[in-house]
Amino acid sequence: MYYLGPKGSFSHEVALRLEGDHVELPTISEIFESVSKGGVGIVPVENTLEGPVNETLDNLYTREDIFVNQRIDTKIDLVLASRYDVELPLVKRVYSHNHAIHEARNTLSKLGLSNFIPVNSTSKAAQLAAEDRESAAICSKFAANIYGLKVLRDNIQDGVNITRFLVISKQLTKAGEKTILLFTVPDTPGSLYRVLEKFYLHNVNLSMIYSRPVKVIPWNYYFYLEFDGDLVMAEKTGLLQELKNVTQQLKIKGTYTTLVT
Repeated sequence: MYYLGPKGSFSHEVALRLEGDHVELPTISEIFESVSKGGVGIVPVENTLEGPVNETLDNLYTREDIFVNQRIDTKIDLVLASRYDVELPLVKRVYSHNHAIHEARNTLSKLGLSNFIPVNSTSKAAQLAAEDRESAAICSKFAANIYGLKVLRDNIQDGVNITRFLVISKQLTKAGEKTILLFTVPDTPGSLYRVLEKFYLHNVNLSMIYSRPVKVIPWNYYFYLEFDGDLVMAEKTGLLQELKNVTQQLKIKGTYTTLVT
């Protein structure tokens, strides 16, 4: 099981709920690269406060051979942590992942903290704070314990903070609760409407849709979409074929089940 490291990240906490060996990697893209060679990975995809994790969406779009098998939702409780010889008035720098910084920005501004340094993960932030006497980290209590930090402030997130994680592999699953599709449409009036209309006509609920730039072609976009139901149903009812008829590209990323741990 590949996860975003170093040890102590929220991805690590979620990975520990699943069986198997656990291997840390420094970036989400490297998790996808490793999974493309075999094995299973876990990646964050969406947060209730900060929205989609773009690096995950883009990798799902570009990597044809990787599919989604399960989803795990986990509540994110953030803490501000520092070395034991550091008090709040001495903190000049705050390390964390960019999402965590934004998830706690309002609370931290009330504490007079404004110098934020983005890093690849909350656990990397804890690791850096353990080495820097003028800093603190936005991280989990789990990470604070691993890196020998004390908690200066608890539950600093600005609202209900839940992150969705996806379990990914090279195995396409067709049965389950929800299905993920990625697609592009012609740059013409009504092209997106014709795609969404198919779900309405089949009485299928859409639970999520985002647009992201294709990157290789300026001002062109792909769409990330989740719908209720599985690929078995979509194939049987003809929905999948109808979607192929009204899209330029249609990438099937699989049906997942929500794992309760």
